[in-house]
Amino acid sequence: MKSIFTGSFSQVEETISDNFMKASIKTVNDFKFYKLFILILFFSGASYVFYGVSFYLTNNIDDFAIPLDSNNEFIPVFSSIWYIHIQSFLFFIAGLAAFIYKKRNHVKGFFLLNIFLSLGWLLFLLFTFKLTQLMVNSYILRILYTVLLICSFIFVFYQSYQNAKKMVYGTKKKRLAFVEWLSTNRKNVTSVLFGVGALFLLTKVISPEVADLETRIMGSLIDFAPLFVCLIISTFLYLNSVVIRAYYLYKYSERFRQKFGVTEADWYGRKYKG
Repeated sequence: MKSIFTGSFSQVEETISDNFMKASIKTVNDFKFYKLFILILFFSGASYVFYGVSFYLTNNIDDFAIPLDSNNEFIPVFSSIWYIHIQSFLFFIAGLAAFIYKKRNHVKGFFLLNIFLSLGWLLFLLFTFKLTQLMVNSYILRILYTVLLICSFIFVFYQSYQNAKKMVYGTKKKRLAFVEWLSTNRKNVTSVLFGVGALFLLTKVISPEVADLETRIMGSLIDFAPLFVCLIISTFLYLNSVVIRAYYLYKYSERFRQKFGVTEADWYGRKYKG
């Protein structure tokens, strides 16, 4: 069976577009210290906040306005604080790699950034799923969501592998125009999504239909939150594709640099030593 990591330069040459190359270099080259701080603050902060919410739920599960299952089988899952430490450490390493290599090797920094971000995102989603399952009172529904999560993982990573094989050994070389646009404008798209999400939660919290704040929040999440996590797993179709392309951009770094006609200083950084 052919490995998706052993493709030759001629086989993967067309998979790296000019837009992908420019976006990769720019991402690391523009990675200032404040971006490292924001990345760590946002992802690591969110990780510990979610852990705090999980800890509060499990220790006050009988005291909420909306009844929760005190026998919930997800209570002990990922309950160790070390899970969150590892998760936060992955985000820290992702940002640190981009920051360290911003002047030494842009393509290597981009590859490492995406590797550790993807691993951290995976652990983050798994813990988020556990947290949302704590809010589901029905045992049958929790089982259905768990089966759906497992099926989502199997499908996404199997499809990612098939896409990678087609990319390296098949005829599917170039990304779709929409994916190219999304990659180029991912910062703007992410900002819009976060804004819409924040606005949605705000309207739920201040809605006059329910008087109790706790009931508003729990009531809006309790039935469908695990389903949303299962749907978000599909982001790995994109993330895995980026990781594979970043890997080959790094593996054949010098040959791609010559192909695109980029100077060593722009491609690697001012402190590159060869």
